[in-house]
Amino acid sequence: MFNIFIFRYAVRSLLTLLLGLLTFSFAQIATAQGLNHYQILNYLDNYGNLDLSGKPFTKLPSGLVIKRDLNISRTPIRALPRGIDIQGGLIAANCQLETVYPGTKIKGYANLLGSQIKRWPRGIRVGGYLNFTDTPLEKLPARLRVKGDLSVIRTPLTELPDGLIVDGNLYLSGSGIHAFPETMTVKGNIYLGGNSIKKWPKNLTLGGAVAR
Repeated sequence: MFNIFIFRYAVRSLLTLLLGLLTFSFAQIATAQGLNHYQILNYLDNYGNLDLSGKPFTKLPSGLVIKRDLNISRTPIRALPRGIDIQGGLIAANCQLETVYPGTKIKGYANLLGSQIKRWPRGIRVGGYLNFTDTPLEKLPARLRVKGDLSVIRTPLTELPDGLIVDGNLYLSGSGIHAFPETMTVKGNIYLGGNSIKKWPKNLTLGGAVAR
């Protein structure tokens, strides 16, 4: 009888645990949802910054205009809506973001550290630095101009676009870059970070120094 009691208690405990896990999973699914224009008001501060960091939202509404910074760090958001206008900076560190469409406007910087960006298409307007550190970045558009620093540290990127213009510094450490394009402008410094460059540009405009 004692063994039967222990068996029944173990079965009840197991069922309770499984029920708890299922309830938690359903709760996660239920909270992973799109964000509408009314809900946005709950996450805006007095300056116009929209901070969604760590929140379970998976989608932003279309036609979104943000007066200051947008922070989607540590969120499951995979794409920014078409035509989004961010009048500050984009903070998308360690999130699931993988798609930014042409026509996107970012008046400030774009910090994409640890995101899932593989390609950065033409037609995205960014007014500050571009940080692709620790992303699976594979492609940058031709004649890209970066109005600040450009970091491709620890990315699989193997080539920089011809005609690249970087108004700040260029950071390459741990990337797949071992050759430069024919024409390139870097107004600051180039930080190789141990990368060996086998081919240098025929037309290089460099405002600073090369640090190996």
